[in-house]
Amino acid sequence: MSRNKIEESLRSEKKMSIIQCAIGVFAEKGFYSAKMQDIAEAAMIGKGTIYEYFSTKEELFLAVYDYWMDDYEMAMEQAVESHLDPVSKADALIDTTVNFYEKHAEYASILLEFWAHALRSKDDHFLDRIRSMKKKLELIGKEVTQQMQKLKLFKSVDSASFSVLELGISDGIFLQWILDGKSYSLREAYKFRQSVIGSGLMMPALRLLVADKIEKKLKKGFLSSNQS
Repeated sequence: MSRNKIEESLRSEKKMSIIQCAIGVFAEKGFYSAKMQDIAEAAMIGKGTIYEYFSTKEELFLAVYDYWMDDYEMAMEQAVESHLDPVSKADALIDTTVNFYEKHAEYASILLEFWAHALRSKDDHFLDRIRSMKKKLELIGKEVTQQMQKLKLFKSVDSASFSVLELGISDGIFLQWILDGKSYSLREAYKFRQSVIGSGLMMPALRLLVADKIEKKLKKGFLSSNQS
């Protein structure tokens, strides 16, 4: 490996180390209260070193979000590409979403604060990054919905509208789960949502095929998963 490649690799590792340390600090103190010095101490480096990689705290905050969303978007794309039929794709997308939220549940405050900061900040990069991520997920959802309709598994529905609604519901479930103290299974909550929405959109043949399974899920709900 050439000297330039080695230096590039070391710089990349250092940058990632700063981002990962910043996650803990932002989660503990919040974006506005956190100081670059706090992050430097967590990373065991000088504050000046951070400024070699990030010119402002906002830029570092955006890098944290980018780090998470790049990983999430890649996982969603892989979930779609690794399955052929739309039903399996839909299930894989739900699993990927749940896995992401469960993985980052400890740092949920950062996600929520990022959304709020994006609405306040004069820097359009924050809101643009959220919209970019949402657009990618919207297109994935739209494609899967259209495939379901093409195979006559779903009723006719505007796929773009449905995809946007699904994204909103997904974010809402996560927020409610956090506010409820993660007192029930997030995965079961998503399965319940899938049953509720699916039962309304399914064509008769598919509904008949999964009727018993759907009925059981609807009756059981998801709040009982942690109750005696």
